[in-house]
Amino acid sequence: MVLDDERDVGATICMMARNAGYETDYTDRIDVFMERLETVPPTHVAIDLQLGDGDGIDVIHRLAGLGCRAGLIIVSRLGGRILESAARAAVENGLRLTGTLAKPFSYAELKSLLIAAESQAPENSGLPADRSVRSVSEAELGEALAAEAFVAHYQPKISLATGELVGFECLARWPADEPGAVAPDVFIRCAEQTGQIHELTRQVYRSALAWRPPCARGKPLKYALNLSPLNLADESFPRWLVDECEAQGIAPSQVILEITETASLNNPLVLLENLTQFRIRGFELSIDDFGVGYSSMVQLARLPFSELKIDRMFVKGLATSEESMKIVTAVIGLGHSLGLNVVAEGVEDRTALELLARAGCNQAQGYFIAKPMSHRAAALWQASCGWQDG
Repeated sequence: MVLDDERDVGATICMMARNAGYETDYTDRIDVFMERLETVPPTHVAIDLQLGDGDGIDVIHRLAGLGCRAGLIIVSRLGGRILESAARAAVENGLRLTGTLAKPFSYAELKSLLIAAESQAPENSGLPADRSVRSVSEAELGEALAAEAFVAHYQPKISLATGELVGFECLARWPADEPGAVAPDVFIRCAEQTGQIHELTRQVYRSALAWRPPCARGKPLKYALNLSPLNLADESFPRWLVDECEAQGIAPSQVILEITETASLNNPLVLLENLTQFRIRGFELSIDDFGVGYSSMVQLARLPFSELKIDRMFVKGLATSEESMKIVTAVIGLGHSLGLNVVAEGVEDRTALELLARAGCNQAQGYFIAKPMSHRAAALWQASCGWQDG
């Protein structure tokens, strides 16, 4: 579905999309666009930033309010930095950003975005493009927890210096392989809002740590696990995690706890004390989504992180955005100056991988390397790559 007040441009986008095998619809009016969007939800939307009766940012805000999961392509004649700012606004509003197009653009440019969107789902959902995304109630979540329906899927992380496998990020999934799956951001938000996040976290951690990936050339692989800031209010959680690691025969140094940069607690002292306790017990600590929030430097200065993860928003634009390249290079330098391991997430192509390696980034993950997988698929993938003993 295309929204553009330049009829010739809108018609051209539709023609290009039809040639790529898509059904298309076009309008130059925001109200008509929003009405059609709810009537026949599209898989992709292309939105111009400059519109006669409004602007693209207003549309982005309204799409976010509707919980739109269509792939978003932002189109404009405006400068690259304005396009990038609009893209960041879309991402921070929780939308699925497929990419940006600066007018005039070619058929090849549009087709490459559509192909990329179809070949991989957004990493924060882990759902293929042909699956539906639904909401979840407190009761449904409770029933799933009682049935122990939640499992971990594993996304590989590699060293950019050697190309070797160094570990996996363990991501929550429910259900694992069925149509109509609930997106992680949906059920995690529900769990946080209903107070079920503690049981959800423990269930996913148990699933994650129960799989022993074969060692990569004799070195124990690491498990990166997402930690909700609300888990830190549970005083029993650090002891529980230590006991779980002991039961599974896993050293705390093999576990990396990822805290989103945008997370916060009402009491910053509690956050400081609890995270320090994790480090004392031997766990690694990673600041996730670095560069998205506004307290990055404060968090780095106050909290005992051992790792910094560059947000995929910056990684995605490496090949085309000079600003993104400068930001990523600066973040890598900052991380190294603080003695931190620096990881890039959302690596989608070889160009980004090579640019990150040249910039001195330590590790990377993303769909170009491998998608999140079940433990069986991850074991087969690891064996096929030769990343295990023997």
